[in-house]
Amino acid sequence: MATTQELATQGVVVGMKALTGDVQPRVDIDTLLIEKPDTFNLMLQALALMQKNPNLLGYYSIAGIHGFPSTSWDGVLNEFSSKGANFGGYCPHGRMIFPTWHRPFLMLLEQTIYQNMVEIAGKYDQPHRDRYQLAAKAFRLPYLDYFRPRDDRGVKWPGPREDQWFKYDFRLPDVFNEPRINVKLAPSDTIKEIDNPLYAYRFKTETGQLPQGDWATTRGRFSTSQTLRWPTSTTQTEHDLPALSESLNKARQATITTFFDLITTAPYATLASVASDRLLATGDLTSFEKLDETKTKIVGSGSIEGFHGNYHNFIGGKGHMSDISVAAFDPVFWFHHAQIDRVWSLWQAFHPDVWFPKTTRPNQKSENEKDLLPFYRQRSGPGKGKFYTSDDTKNTEDLGYTYDDLVGWKKGDKTDALLKKLKAKYDWQRVKPDDPTVTAPKKTSVLPSYAKVHASYFFTGLSKPKTTSQPVPQPRSMKLHIVQSLNIAPPPAPAPVAMMMSMSMSMANTVPPVAESSVAAPSPPVAPVVTKKIDPVFDREWYVDSSVQRSAGHGPFTIYFFLAKPGEVPSADADSNVLARSPFLAGINHMFVASSDACDNCGDLEALGQISSDTTPITPLLLTYLELPEGNGLESLRPEHVKPFLIKYLRWRVVFKSGEMHDPRDLAEHSSFKIGVSAKVYHDDGTKTYEDYPEIVKAITDNASETAGA
Repeated sequence: MATTQELATQGVVVGMKALTGDVQPRVDIDTLLIEKPDTFNLMLQALALMQKNPNLLGYYSIAGIHGFPSTSWDGVLNEFSSKGANFGGYCPHGRMIFPTWHRPFLMLLEQTIYQNMVEIAGKYDQPHRDRYQLAAKAFRLPYLDYFRPRDDRGVKWPGPREDQWFKYDFRLPDVFNEPRINVKLAPSDTIKEIDNPLYAYRFKTETGQLPQGDWATTRGRFSTSQTLRWPTSTTQTEHDLPALSESLNKARQATITTFFDLITTAPYATLASVASDRLLATGDLTSFEKLDETKTKIVGSGSIEGFHGNYHNFIGGKGHMSDISVAAFDPVFWFHHAQIDRVWSLWQAFHPDVWFPKTTRPNQKSENEKDLLPFYRQRSGPGKGKFYTSDDTKNTEDLGYTYDDLVGWKKGDKTDALLKKLKAKYDWQRVKPDDPTVTAPKKTSVLPSYAKVHASYFFTGLSKPKTTSQPVPQPRSMKLHIVQSLNIAPPPAPAPVAMMMSMSMSMANTVPPVAESSVAAPSPPVAPVVTKKIDPVFDREWYVDSSVQRSAGHGPFTIYFFLAKPGEVPSADADSNVLARSPFLAGINHMFVASSDACDNCGDLEALGQISSDTTPITPLLLTYLELPEGNGLESLRPEHVKPFLIKYLRWRVVFKSGEMHDPRDLAEHSSFKIGVSAKVYHDDGTKTYEDYPEIVKAITDNASETAGA
């Protein structure tokens, strides 16, 4: 009978508990580097070894499960294939099993890295060998925490104000940004500089990576030699780090709100509402209400899948990470998905008894009972065996891992302490009505990791670190100025209403281009002390909600939302990188899809006419308009001020995968594109209610039309 280790070498997903005998937490990647350098050293070497391995458990083969190459993995047939073969991978985007499918996918890579680590550890001389063998057992795939500061050299707060800077930089961890990295090699534990396996994957063109037919499907949009982040051409050999840093810093202000919304708020309390970005409604889809398998209405336009797709774009730009077919080849993919699995695990902790709805259709399995292909639980030969189902993935501790946030927490425990822990970790960087200032982190664990990371031997003697931020001039303020005037009458408490409804609409296209200006970093103003009482200037968080047919772009496409006057939004012929770097960008909805000729699952969903939805928190950018000079600013975040402001300033652009911009009015006509405006309202008694404002959608559309000069 085969041992657990032998089963793992055959491609069976046995999990780290079966391999190591215990449960270990996944931690942020900088934490692993700083606190367990021996483990991190082995991980780097193991990943580099995998990237050279052309076999079934090599990096190229495992990454190829997600999308290209258009061949089966170990002969496993793809149930999503309408062509009777495998085209474009196994990943079930747009389906409720989106988070559960990715769990064994990560486990397969995790256990394969581990087995390579064990092999490498055995090559060291004593006493190093014992140390490294112990370090290997502590390995669990680290995650990429988007909300952990990496540096305390500041970044400009986006928007119209030139006097607002934020002290902390939330760029991609520097270990992803260096083309070369140091490791300590066997047998004598000697430091040597190597190509950094976290920087990029280099395709082995001599062995047909990828096949020419697959590259042809991408229509020349990507480098065929290596993965790139935020490229401006396919011939680059380095990432555009300033653009990547700017993207992540700008995104964080809104997505930290989405993070807490997804795991703690009522609109996302069912799996059908949180797991996938799909809408299951029928008819003309004039609202964002979702239906689960039992046709029960669920309200809420965001999802873990939508959150995940946007971060593919924030990290990738026009690079490989933004496209389903090739995203998994970028090494950062795995750490991004470990973060998404972490969000999913936190949601499970807050909703311990919620799971898939049972199907009402006779002789049909519920979603949680369906095979998660191609992940073996048992293998009897190539393509044959028993496969994971969603039910098999429910408890991460059974699989050998947890997350650092969840250490000591068990099902049935009250979630108050867990929420308190998350707030201690992140609330200092949020702006919200019951705490409208940004303060310094109070916990050592969330302080910037730059100094300790660069003090490690991994960076010793390398070229100057590729930091992308600018130092904030002294004196450094720990608070972001948000409000001063508190003399507006307090709002009446609104009654609970349905959240995130929409109206059909046509959309605008072009505006004249605007030149970007370069300004020096001024000293940010010091904010006054604000009480926890909800103030009348800032009593709600605002969202732009959108829905669109997944196949509208015949591949990935992005909707960019702006708060800007005519002439401040880049023109229709602007590059998508220019749109993404606009200081007036409020947020995006990135459709992380593939074309029907590249992905059978995507083709099936296109045939169904599936509609997907997302939500964009716009409060951070709205706040920058407070107290600007009359005629350009915003008096408060009350509806009587925000509604006319959005009619005047809300604009959007739609960019398809080839880079061309499309008239959103055409998208609305042919692809059921709709938007809505909604708000989460805070009350002094601690409750929150939701409002939507369909009455302003037509006026927004009319003002954003081409004839209006938008």
